[in-house]
Amino acid sequence: MTDTRISIRSAREEEAAALAALHARTRTAYYTAGGVPTEELASAERISAYWERAVAEGRAQVAATPDDRVVGFLMDGPPKFDDLDAASVRELQQIGVEPNGWGRGVGSLLHEAFARRLQADALTDGVLECWEANARAQAFYARHGWRPDGSRRRGPLGHDYIRLRMTVPI
Repeated sequence: MTDTRISIRSAREEEAAALAALHARTRTAYYTAGGVPTEELASAERISAYWERAVAEGRAQVAATPDDRVVGFLMDGPPKFDDLDAASVRELQQIGVEPNGWGRGVGSLLHEAFARRLQADALTDGVLECWEANARAQAFYARHGWRPDGSRRRGPLGHDYIRLRMTVPI
């Protein structure tokens, strides 16, 4: 996965099941690191419809190797928060990288793709939620200019989800 030729492209319909499986692996890695038992996490089968819908709606992108192996994903869409205006804000709903490939720049490539989508659509802000116990993700987002906006919601094991925002130049 250290190949610098990783490309970002739209996800294909036939990749939805593989994206659900990759999503399940990434979730397992960070939630179990935070203390959530594996059996409490959704399996790929339970989140397949979620990915099928996102791919069909054009909200999913993938990071792929030169031989077209998917090593990461990005999903975005209108914000699900009542206090935000979809006319100026897009939510980064999922970003994930194969756990054995963390720290190799794939997440940053996906993040850049999200920022480019904001700019292309003349949107000024990105928003996301990050589990408070996921220090690795919080550090990643902080390096990319995301800051807490004060909104929180209850999360597992007494660790809230904190909402982060990023403003991009148009």
